[in-house]
Amino acid sequence: MAQDSPGADDQERTRARETDGPTVWADPADTAGSSRSLDDLMRESAAGPMTLREPRVVFPEDAGPPPRSRRGYYVSLTAAVLLVLGLVGGLVYLTLQRPVTPVAGDATGVPVPQLPPPSESGPPPSTTEPPQGNPLAALREHPLSTATATMAPVTCPLPRFDTSDATQANFYEAAKVCADDGFNSLLQAAGLDAAQIRLVTVQDGPVNTPCGSVAPDAPSRQCKGTVYMTPARLRDVEGLGLFPGKYFGVFLRTYASAVQYATGVTGLFDKANAAPDAAEDLSARLAQQATCLAGIASGAMAGKGAVDGNITNEIRERLTSTDDPPAAASWLTKGFDSRQPARCNTWA
Repeated sequence: MAQDSPGADDQERTRARETDGPTVWADPADTAGSSRSLDDLMRESAAGPMTLREPRVVFPEDAGPPPRSRRGYYVSLTAAVLLVLGLVGGLVYLTLQRPVTPVAGDATGVPVPQLPPPSESGPPPSTTEPPQGNPLAALREHPLSTATATMAPVTCPLPRFDTSDATQANFYEAAKVCADDGFNSLLQAAGLDAAQIRLVTVQDGPVNTPCGSVAPDAPSRQCKGTVYMTPARLRDVEGLGLFPGKYFGVFLRTYASAVQYATGVTGLFDKANAAPDAAEDLSARLAQQATCLAGIASGAMAGKGAVDGNITNEIRERLTSTDDPPAAASWLTKGFDSRQPARCNTWA
């Protein structure tokens, strides 16, 4: 077989390349297996101008960056907050630096602002004392004469009675406990302080008091809020016998007189009695009020504890028959029935 010369074959392949153009190998990712020449790509690009596109920036949950006006809003808000904080801090500083005076005796030293002194033209301080211009009017307006408070019931246990000095002393001590309970609760309800009444039973010889000497056979009395009971007088001079209610009645009336002193009634009486135009019956009115107050205590204790009907009747019999003021029975009844000081206003 005749072979072509190498030179002839090479020339043939050269002409084929010049006619068809450069061979481009197929792209393996091309499913059709076809290829496009570089000249084709260049011809497509020349069909129109080449346009460069900017890369697109996508913000999360927003179509674009926040506008400039919103950034200005946040800057203004921050400045306003800082301004408010500065004002508050200034006020706190001025408050802590103001002139103060510590409370006396206060361990914490709580500051109290210094206040200007009160004006001299202001109203005078209030007072609960009765008017002093007219002593008799003051007696009429005194709480012990006007209070409508009612003495609460009092259960009064009393020891077995005997006429001896020592037994009477024990009897009066028990009676004082009952009187303290009844009168102190009544006085506080009337707006008065509780009365601190003392008791002395005169047994052996005279007892010196601010009001003079009190002998065992002298009448029982009160002096500056102290009750002086004289067992020998009641037993031997008056002959009250074995009737404990009569001794009890004397004690209650004398205790009521001590209450008059402790609440200021006796002091007002002394002023009214010393006036040039004093009424002649002022001493009787003072004794009538004491009798009425004893009736209040008797009514509060009646039928309770040891104070039975017999003792209640004996109280009434003694206080309306011996050294009794005018109309003693009427005033005793007023106190017994009402148990209110207002019903004992003998000054009206």
